[in-house]
Amino acid sequence: MSQLTQGNVIRELAVDVSAVDFEDENGFFIRSGAGNIKYLPFNNLEGEEVTKTVEEQVYFVDPVLCKKIYKTGTTATGIYIGYAR
Repeated sequence: MSQLTQGNVIRELAVDVSAVDFEDENGFFIRSGAGNIKYLPFNNLEGEEVTKTVEEQVYFVDPVLCKKIYKTGTTATGIYIGYAR
């Protein structure tokens, strides 16, 4: 497995997964409104997705680096992704 060192979030973008999955092989962090988020952690393989129920997040508080958010299984709205260096 690769070792990544990430710092503060330096870029933040809103994403909409109501129609299509969002994917970025470079990795990103997630914050959102309340609901479920189905995602693929950075070093997981397809088929090793995680679904997490979250409360509204004003800050990026979850340290899980992700590479994909799935439209199916995600009910949270107001999703933002953050890139760190």
